[in-house]
Formats: sequence, C-alpha cells, structure tokens
Amino acid sequence: MIDKLRFCLPAGSSLLALMLVAPAPADAQSEGAGPDDPLGEEIVVTAGRREQPIEQQGAAISVFTAEMIERQQLTTVDEVLQRVPGVAITRSGGIGQNTQVRMRGFTTKHVLVMIDGIRLNNPSEADNQYGLEHLFLDGVERVEVLRGPQSGLYGGDASAGVINIITRRPQGDPYLRISGMYGSHDSAQLTASSAGRLSDVGYSLGATYYRTDGISLASRPPGNVERDGYENLTLSGRVEWDVTETLRVEGWLQYIDSTNEVDNGFLPADNPDGLPAFLFQDSPGEVQTEQLFGVVRANLETLDGRLTHTAQLSYVDASSLSLAPESRQESDGQTTEAAYYATYDLGAGAYLLGGIERKREEGRFEQPTGGGFATVNDSISETGLFATAHLRLFQGAYLSGAIRHDDNELFGGNTTWRASGAYNLPGAWLPGIGVKLRSSYGTGAEAPGLRQLLGSSPTFQGNPDLQPESSWMWDAGVDLRLASNLASLSLTYYRGKATDGIFNITDPATGISSPQNVDSPVRMRGIEVEMAVRPARWIDFTFNYTNMSVRLVSSSTQLFGRPRNEGSAAVTIRPTERFSVTADAYWRGRFFSDYPTSYRMPGYGLLNVSASWELTERVRLDASVRNLFDKFYEEKLGDSTYGRTALLRLTTTF
Repeated sequence: MIDKLRFCLPAGSSLLALMLVAPAPADAQSEGAGPDDPLGEEIVVTAGRREQPIEQQGAAISVFTAEMIERQQLTTVDEVLQRVPGVAITRSGGIGQNTQVRMRGFTTKHVLVMIDGIRLNNPSEADNQYGLEHLFLDGVERVEVLRGPQSGLYGGDASAGVINIITRRPQGDPYLRISGMYGSHDSAQLTASSAGRLSDVGYSLGATYYRTDGISLASRPPGNVERDGYENLTLSGRVEWDVTETLRVEGWLQYIDSTNEVDNGFLPADNPDGLPAFLFQDSPGEVQTEQLFGVVRANLETLDGRLTHTAQLSYVDASSLSLAPESRQESDGQTTEAAYYATYDLGAGAYLLGGIERKREEGRFEQPTGGGFATVNDSISETGLFATAHLRLFQGAYLSGAIRHDDNELFGGNTTWRASGAYNLPGAWLPGIGVKLRSSYGTGAEAPGLRQLLGSSPTFQGNPDLQPESSWMWDAGVDLRLASNLASLSLTYYRGKATDGIFNITDPATGISSPQNVDSPVRMRGIEVEMAVRPARWIDFTFNYTNMSVRLVSSSTQLFGRPRNEGSAAVTIRPTERFSVTADAYWRGRFFSDYPTSYRMPGYGLLNVSASWELTERVRLDASVRNLFDKFYEEKLGDSTYGRTALLRLTTTF
C-alpha cells in the first residue's frame, strides 16, 4: 500500500501531496465559509508569527485542541505528541522522566519548543535541547505542530519543526475552576485556575500540583521493584492590558519545580538475561529541576491597523541538580532574548513581516563527584535578521517565503530560507469536497551546543572543532474535507537530507565519547496520514499513521529511536449530550533502542479507555484506564513503562 501511495505522487512536483485538518471543536475560531475558504471553516494557527487561516498555509501542520486533550484525558505535552504523525517519542520510564522528541527523523535539539511566543531551550544540556517532560496541559488552548524546516522563520533550533503550545487567553467574565485527580501508583493532582477580563485588563492565574509514587525506572530484573516517584508544582500568571484601542501590553510568567527519582545503578555484567551491563538498575537517586520562563510583550497598531509593531523580551532559566550516592551534577541554562518585528497587512490575507532578534545563551555544568571533576561555564550570543512575505496570488492560491540570517559569535553568519504554497481548488471542481494542494521547501542549520564544544566529564570530551549541521527538506500534500464536515483526510510525502550531523562517537578501547561531525549524510523520507470522520453528531473517529525512513547513506540501517511504522486512532461515542466514552489506541513497529543502538526492540500496541460525564453545567467527572490489557513494552531497552493504570478526576467551575 505504501509503495502505491508513493507512485501516486509525481516525483518532480513541487506542489502536491496530501492533507490534514480534523473536524473543528466547538471552541475553534471560525467565521464561516468565504470565497477563499472551500474547506468550509477557518482554523487559525500560528505558523508565520501571526494568526492565519489554515487554508492559506502550505506547511504540514497538526493542531491538537483543548477539546481533544480533554476527550482523551491527556496529562502532559509528550502524550499529545505521541498522537501526531511524523513525531516519535521516547520516554525513559514513568511520567516526568527524560523524554526525547524526534520529528521526521531529526533529534530533540532540532525541534523548537515554544509557549506563547517564548522560545524554550536549555544551553546547559549537551545539545541545547529543552526537556518538555515537565510541561502539563492545564490551561492549554491548543498544541500546534509544524513539521519540516522552519529555520527561515525561527532560526537553527527549528531545523526539524516547531512545537507551539498556546495557553488560554483571558476573556469573558472571571471564573474559578478547581480539579482533583487520584489514580494508580498513589498518583494525585490538584489544579486551580482563574481567568477573565475586568474592563481593559485581562488576567489568568493557575496552579497545579502533581505527585506519584511512580514505577521503577529500571525495567529488567534482578531489580525493578523500587519505585521512582515524581513531584511537580507549576505556577503561572498572565496580565493583558489594552492601554488604548491600538496598544496592548502583556506579561506572562510560569514557574515549575519538580523532582523525579531515578536509578543510577547498573546491571551486573553476569545478569541472567545477558543484557548490557550499562542498563539501569534499582538504586537511590533523584533529579531536582527548576524552570522559570516569562515574557513581556507590546503590540502597537498604526496606519489604521495595517502596520503592527511587536516588541518582546523573554527569559528562560532551567536548572537541575542530580544526586546519587557517589555522584553529583549541577547545571543551569539561561536564555535571554529581545525581539522586534513589524507586520504590514496587504489585505486579503497577504502581509509582509520583518524583524530582528538578539539572543544570549549562558550554560553552566558542574560534576564535582562521580566520573571525575568537570565544569562548563560559558555563554554565546547570536543576532538574527528575518523577513517573511505571504502573498495571495489569486482566489484560493497563496505563496509564502521566509529568509533569515543568523550571526553567531563563534561560527559566523548563516542564511536559511523557506518557501511554501497552497492552492484551494474552486468548489465547482469537486462539489461538496474542499481540496487544498500544498507544498513547502526549507533549509536548516544548527550550531553545536556549549557542552558539545567544551565537554562535561572525563568520559565525555568536547570537540572545539565541531561545525554547524545543515539540512534541507521538501514536502507535498493534499488536504480534503467534506463540506458537511463529515470527514477529512490529510496526506503528506516528504524527503530531506542532513549533512555534517553531530553524533557522539565512543572509543571502545578507552570508553571515552566525543561529539563529531560525521562524513556520511542522513537521508529522510516518509508518508504522514491524518484522517477524521464524524458520520453523526454522537460519534467521532480520528486516525494518524507515519511511515518513516531515516538512514545514514553509509548504512542501510534505520537510525535508533525511530520506528519505521507508527500510528494511533481514537473513537468517541456520546450516548447523551452529557456523557461520552473514548477508546484510543497507539501502536509502533519494530525499532532500534537508544542504547545499545544495535538492539532491535519489538513493536507493541496499547489501548486506553476513558469516559466523561457532565453531572451538571459546572461539574464534570472523568475516568480513564490506560494500557487496558497491561501490556509489557519498552520505549528504550531497560527503561520501564506503565502497565495498566486507572484514574478518576472531578472538575468544578464557579
């Protein structure tokens, strides 16, 4: 079937492929069908630093709304990403443990994570990646995933794509919402939030406390009986002030304090299963993490609203302390970024945008005990200039282009760009069916991180001769939707290549590893499918599937942590307006473990069931059972995953 799909795509086409868009929830922004809206409704996303209807965009975009999050009773961002095509998730153990995100074959460091316009990364990590495992979904309006190179828009951190988390904005009368959960492994969560508008000022406040006894990080005997718990306190606040009809000032702040227990011991070399001795085994240890990020932003409209100025200052501080009986590691990464850009509205959805960003990253890492003394304490600055043009060629046809030049104080200047197009076929071509053809091409560049350059221990030595990675990727797709919104389908085909990739290479004689630019490029190609069907008001069905090939040219082997085949599906039935039941399934084919990378992991499938009952207009009861059949599986050899779990949640709004 996959080969047939490939042959259906003209090899040389720059505008073709397949589709996206699920039936829009009740809270989606919609203004009804217009002359350029053959799909029947608008879903507004942020793919070019401003809101646009999705039918105007040529990028491959998935949107996971608050309604979908509540329907499947998801808790953390990584659970959402597991249900997005083109994205592979690897979590080392239970909730709160280290999580890797691989998009279209790229690694976590190539994926930009944003929250309400704040770029999140951690320069104290080995490759600047941001650990999103501590991000809970309370107060999230939607999660947008832009797949494919976005460096022309956002810089090197977005070589693979962007995960854009958008929280609910304060609007309407003030309210108070309180939610409590209890479940397996003595897990409990308490959430309180309030938001609303008072004249010209809007506010939102939120607090979430989560704890669990958890499961052992080590999944293989003779251990795996010591539970590794997790605790998370998240506080957030936002203020928006409409100073005048043309000037808005806002500030947003979030603080996360978390502790996850870990296993730092290793299997004995003579373990009964003959597994590698470097796999984790039950032992004392914990990682304490603090994250603080916030932004101050001002938007000023001039020329009767046609020219908008945006200025913002953001700050991210992510620190961690790792403790074990014979080891101590401390790290702290800080990123300060100032940005200004202006947008000129040309009308009919077209616009021009240009701006400048100045970013300073500071990273500190110390390992005074365990593995020998090591220390990193340095900073790096970068200035980016960018411009975007989004044009309406004629009715239903749009063309976008973006170019960016980044000047890194260590590696000099680098220019990346991106182009995309979308064409919505006139309704008369296929009556009752909205069809959008789209395609995009982009280049990416990723500079080495501070720890890759400087090292962090005697067994992980830095490489000051590293060069930036570079990449390109194109995709083509088609989005189909019945005008009645009974069904939608999205198909995408992509190809790409990354050169000068940075891999950690270990010398077997000394056991010392060091990052190196490999000579062999990495080639990527794949197919992404999204489908949604609503045959009646009381039933919804969604499905997504990914076929992904990621290989070094010098090798015929799929890179580790990237299943060749992966998919998920969900069906929701509403017997009454107040009661719904959802079954969602996830499966992945065989894949290679993160370590050892030559170990082939078996595929697996999971089934979850949840129910939601609105007892009154203000009180809702939710219940769910995850991994219904208590399936044993691993996302990485030797790291545990949850068996069957259940939870009950009560939410009330005042």
